[in-house]
Amino acid sequence: MKTYVSDCNVKMQENQVAAIENPDYAPKLVKLYPEAQFQTVIGFGGAFTESAAYIWDGLGEKEKEEVIDAYFGENGNHYTFGRTHIQSCDFSLGNRAYLQEGDRDLETFSIEEDFRYQIPFIKAALAKNKDIQFLASPWSPPAFMKDNQDMNHGGKLKKEYYQKWAQVMANYLLAYRREGINIQRVTVQNEPAAVQTWDSCLYTAEEEGAFAVNYLRKELDQAGLSEVKILVWDHNKDLIVERAEGSMSVPGADEAVAGFAFHWYTGDHFEALDYVGRKYPDKELIFTEGCVEYSRFSDDQTANAQMYAHDMIGNLKAGMNGFLDWNLLLDMQGGPNHVGNFCDAPIMCDVKENKVVKNLSYYYIGHFSRFIQPGAVRILATSSQKDTETVAFQNPDGTIAAVVLNESDQTQEFYLSCGRQSWKIEMQPHSILTACLD
Repeated sequence: MKTYVSDCNVKMQENQVAAIENPDYAPKLVKLYPEAQFQTVIGFGGAFTESAAYIWDGLGEKEKEEVIDAYFGENGNHYTFGRTHIQSCDFSLGNRAYLQEGDRDLETFSIEEDFRYQIPFIKAALAKNKDIQFLASPWSPPAFMKDNQDMNHGGKLKKEYYQKWAQVMANYLLAYRREGINIQRVTVQNEPAAVQTWDSCLYTAEEEGAFAVNYLRKELDQAGLSEVKILVWDHNKDLIVERAEGSMSVPGADEAVAGFAFHWYTGDHFEALDYVGRKYPDKELIFTEGCVEYSRFSDDQTANAQMYAHDMIGNLKAGMNGFLDWNLLLDMQGGPNHVGNFCDAPIMCDVKENKVVKNLSYYYIGHFSRFIQPGAVRILATSSQKDTETVAFQNPDGTIAAVVLNESDQTQEFYLSCGRQSWKIEMQPHSILTACLD
């Protein structure tokens, strides 16, 4: 069996561990049961924000390729999932709409500005891996469609513009499709319960459901996009139960809504995610955003990386089907951001020095994305270890990947057992390990 280990000192260190027969007695044990299977994984990835694309554009050709290889290449994190934003978001260079102000007839619709940074970045990723799937989210409709006449500071989409805004969203998907970028999923609204100083728009759960059923689903179908899935919520897990139930209470929602998107900014709430997955077993659960905000956390790279791994393990064990990190890359300040909402990213770039810096979080995410293939099925993993967290998957090719996180200050020793074989494992403090079983 091969294992790969990362911590503050080593990155993806490969080791070969010899198998032994199951010990007669093992008080410290992690057990895998491939016959007990749960959800299927879509993939892992991150967001092609305008800020990330702008930073990538400013790099030298060698460094650009380094970033693409790091995320999408065979020797990198094997990303197979990406998020895009419809119009602008906080990690854009400024507020930007696809329509000129007051254009009720959508005659001025254009994604021309997206060709400057975002589309070239996405196409470079697709050139490396043509099988990337995409999810798109809007942060705000054009200002004239909202009751506060502002793309920022919340506000609500006026009912008279529900159909027009749904049409804009469909037009966006069609425009990207013409560029060879096929977007398979769309959320109704990013963070629909938050009034932000940046691009934002408020919906109740029932309004999200009604928009999906009566407007967006119909516009997508009429545009020939019937295969595009609609997800609701796209916000924190602490309210996912109420929001899922509210949206699904709208007549027709079961047919129109394919799943629930969620973020991590209010903590774990893994039990809430598990409940929603069990109540709506035919719906997808997709993590669509998480980052280390500089306004909330220190620059402790080990703690930041562990935050990712802890949340990913908990979400996967609760039924998560797909994972999307936030910005793929940022500058050394944690931007650009048009409202000063700076944060960390797995890859940071010093454009002036033409330097690419991989944070520890990049490798911790890679312990999942490099070894858990699209189409993998989660299998039962049990542990006697109170100081370690684990999750395991069986890949379509039959291999098994088990991820174990040691967040403690102590070295952890245990046996990893699958079937009749075991392997003795020793993990250093604050490390992550992926075990690969043929």
